Amino acid sequence: MRDKQINQVKIKYVLAIFIVIFVGLEALALNVDSHYKYDIPMCAILLYFIYLMRDVIHLSWVHYSLFAMFLVIHCLGMFDFYELYPLGIEYDYWVHGMFGFISSLIILRSLKMSVLQLKMAMQIGSALIIVLGISAAHELYEFAGAILLGKGEGVLFIGAGDLDQWDTQKDMLNNVIGGLCGIFVSYVFCSRSGNALNN
Repeated sequence: MRDKQINQVKIKYVLAIFIVIFVGLEALALNVDSHYKYDIPMCAILLYFIYLMRDVIHLSWVHYSLFAMFLVIHCLGMFDFYELYPLGIEYDYWVHGMFGFISSLIILRSLKMSVLQLKMAMQIGSALIIVLGISAAHELYEFAGAILLGKGEGVLFIGAGDLDQWDTQKDMLNNVIGGLCGIFVSYVFCSRSGNALNN
């Protein structure tokens, strides 16, 4: 019980810290009139929504921290990060892979601690299906924004990281690759070491 209370307190600290970060980023975005002024509030709302769902999904403060960092890494696109190629790989690929990785950790923990008591194969399959489902919803959201708003930076506009004709397929593939890496870490590394990523 005490561990659960500590986890809840840490989640609240994570929320508070990253809301402050988002406020700062939003101020910068408004100052330079970046299209990320739309993305940043949506990221803050999403972070708060996950916070509200913390008990339902058995959220770990470590996973929540990683998810918050993922949102900030996306928002760094305001500084043209999506035009970079870290280690020769497009920044957009890293972001999608990170989403798949972190999401799979959160989903697997939720499934492991749920009353469903699914077998390992079902947990893995369900995690990948959910990651792909969220990815597909995101791509449709991006598509609608691109049709309505046109060119620019941020998730609602067509810009760096979106110009490839196979962009949607590559984004979803990178989500799956990240998801598989998350599953590997969760079942192999964390299960053996009792690492915080899994607890």
